[in-house]
Amino acid sequence: MKKQLLLAISLIAIAISVLQAQGVNDDTQLKPYIDALKTEGKNPFEFVLKKFDIYDLLIFDDALHTAVEPFDFYQELIKKPAFHNKVKNIFVEVIPISKQAAVDDYLRTVPENVELLYPAFQNDLNAEGWPYKTYFDLLHTIYTVNQTLPDDEKLNVIGVASPTYWYEIKNSRELKQFRKSLRAFDYMMYITIADQMENFNSDKKAIFLTNTRHAYKGIKTSSGNYYWNVGTFLNQWHPGKTYSVHFHSLYLFIDRNYQMKFDRIADGIWDYAFKTNGNVPIAIPLKNNAFGNESYIGNLMLNVAPGQTMYDAYDALIFLAPVETLHKTAMVDFIYTDDFKKELQRRAGYLYTEDEISAMLSKYGSKNIAELIDAFTVYQAKVLMPQAQSISPIDAWKNK
Repeated sequence: MKKQLLLAISLIAIAISVLQAQGVNDDTQLKPYIDALKTEGKNPFEFVLKKFDIYDLLIFDDALHTAVEPFDFYQELIKKPAFHNKVKNIFVEVIPISKQAAVDDYLRTVPENVELLYPAFQNDLNAEGWPYKTYFDLLHTIYTVNQTLPDDEKLNVIGVASPTYWYEIKNSRELKQFRKSLRAFDYMMYITIADQMENFNSDKKAIFLTNTRHAYKGIKTSSGNYYWNVGTFLNQWHPGKTYSVHFHSLYLFIDRNYQMKFDRIADGIWDYAFKTNGNVPIAIPLKNNAFGNESYIGNLMLNVAPGQTMYDAYDALIFLAPVETLHKTAMVDFIYTDDFKKELQRRAGYLYTEDEISAMLSKYGSKNIAELIDAFTVYQAKVLMPQAQSISPIDAWKNK
């Protein structure tokens, strides 16, 4: 009996020792992230506003175009006098330059008339309409701020996407020709921004609201060449003038079989560090710290040079909220007027093959394309980000 008791005590002691060793290891892994947050982390608004003392253009990557929280941040930022007294240009990726007049008319017309914006959001590059409520909320905030400013101090919203002329495209052959122009999409955005900024030879200040694959400042291919996107054009050709900021969210993982998923970066240790820090909103530069030294994760990950890091992609990171609590935007229905629905039916004739249309009708139980369009052009409420509802545990890093 005594031997059994001694054996049990010995096993318990070993288990405690193992757990203590594991705890020490966990602390060692987590410490560099916590240290970075404690020593370099700043209030996001203060962090961003301070950067305009050094840089002319801040590039914001919303991580997912459907994300709500970055747009909440933009609106609060724009309301601040410290911002709108200094920054006058707001570049928006998704608005085609051919629809700039629609945005200008909206911002200049009193009283506010959101219908003036419809052409800008009925003629997106996908040709199916851009109903994201976050963009209309953003423009409403800019409109409201502008009402408090003198005419020569008002904010400008500038679309930088490739021009679209959907009403002129009549068939699939013409569609194919149009899509050839999109190969230069990033250069189109770059040259539009550079022109408005007078090639960064003036004192103009601006922000560029975009998405991950356009915000990278210097990711290289496995052969050592840059992946040229608008962020890279700006960073390489106007060094010291731009600063790329990524909003922490889910990250796109792609395996060798081209299977894709959104998940936590670094097996959750970033999220764990933010949680340990109280999940308070925080901004942090990525140069020379544990966050920036993290291996690059994203849509280019299958063909990057060895050693590419998150700092190669971005200059800074902003954490707003735990990824489980992030939201997908509501979708508005008001841009889908009767005339636009008829136009969508026409566009469907060359955007999709007959087999593709038949498959969609069958999948959604619609009798015809008009019925299908009606089903998809209704208001949709804001919801929790669907991609965040089935992700890895926040402490998965402890078992690596």
